[in-house]
Amino acid sequence: MNFEFFIAQRMRSSSTSESTVSGRIIKIAIAAIALGMVMMLIALGTSLGLQREIKAKTIALSGDIRIAPFENNNSSLSITPIDTVELRKDSWWDKNQVARLYPYVAKGVLLKTKSEFEGGVVKGVDQNYPWEKLFPYLVEGSFPVFDSTLSKEIVLSQTLAQKLKLNLGDRVTAYFQNDDPGAVPRIRYFNLVAIYQTGFPDFDNSFAFVDMKQVQKINGWTNRQIGGVEVFLKPKANAIPYAEKIYNELPPHIDVQRVDQLYQGIFDWIALFDFNVLIILIVMILVGTLNMTTALLVLILERSRMVGVLKSLGANNRQIQKVFLWNAVYIILRGLVWGNVLGLSFLVGQSYYGWIALDPANYFVSTVPIALPIPLFVGLNLMVLSVCSLLLWIPSLIVGRIDPTEVVRFR
Repeated sequence: MNFEFFIAQRMRSSSTSESTVSGRIIKIAIAAIALGMVMMLIALGTSLGLQREIKAKTIALSGDIRIAPFENNNSSLSITPIDTVELRKDSWWDKNQVARLYPYVAKGVLLKTKSEFEGGVVKGVDQNYPWEKLFPYLVEGSFPVFDSTLSKEIVLSQTLAQKLKLNLGDRVTAYFQNDDPGAVPRIRYFNLVAIYQTGFPDFDNSFAFVDMKQVQKINGWTNRQIGGVEVFLKPKANAIPYAEKIYNELPPHIDVQRVDQLYQGIFDWIALFDFNVLIILIVMILVGTLNMTTALLVLILERSRMVGVLKSLGANNRQIQKVFLWNAVYIILRGLVWGNVLGLSFLVGQSYYGWIALDPANYFVSTVPIALPIPLFVGLNLMVLSVCSLLLWIPSLIVGRIDPTEVVRFR
């Protein structure tokens, strides 16, 4: 057995069994490291979970990339149509990048029942719309299939359905603005076939889905005229260069925006989480290192007689430093083990049971979402162990200042 490791093991067993100052300090250090690890795991797991959930929702609602005229990209409505020929799909389409795309037309609407009315935006989509993206948010009913026939089905959010006092299967009247000056609004009747709720108040308070052919007909557009196209990319695709490629291939009056540009406020808010998590990680590592430094200094001072004896027996400063560093590594590992057990238990419990609720109006989700990136957690443990171990080499240098003759004489 390694000499330094053997001495460290003997010293560790005596420190934990005796009622010494170092024994109590070591327990406090283990608890501090465990608590710090719990805080870091929770901060990382909840932050990544919230980011993942919000990004998934924004992409589900708008795709990774939106292609539309410049006039339309600054509005939730389709003001100016584009011809599908102008999209020049063959020039930028890449099957290795694109998972799916679909056309849409958005138009303002006033939804009315016998006793209630509510303004909103109707998003007309066709059979290519990826309803599976909205399936996790389906409350009741089933999503329609918009084929070649003109459908009179509508999908509303739970928020709109409750405001209008509508149930599944009910009929709702939709009033659309007529672009002809002085003309009366155009009226359509729809049957409610599905109710969803995403947790995004701005979206849930406004958007309804209908057959795109209905909106094209109301606008007086041909079947080749659309408001825009939304593109879903494959998981490993990079939206930034691909959006730039699409933009360079399209006519100058057509704009291309990524989802993080469409919802810039939300993504800026998400970016703050990365900064906050970084601050938490730095503070927790500093606190853990400070606790370990205190514990190691107390341990060295309490064991100064042992240091003197070891030096008298021929041990050099480097060997004795390793003895204390082995003890420090043991303390750190115990703290990490307890921290991981408690932290991961909390994250798994929150993931399954949703103990902590959130206000969707502020956080866009009803409960704290959890991500469990095991490789990232392993890397975090290794980083904490490495940083603490390296920094603890500094207080161990005090061993070199201990004079064996003085310690043995006056002890």
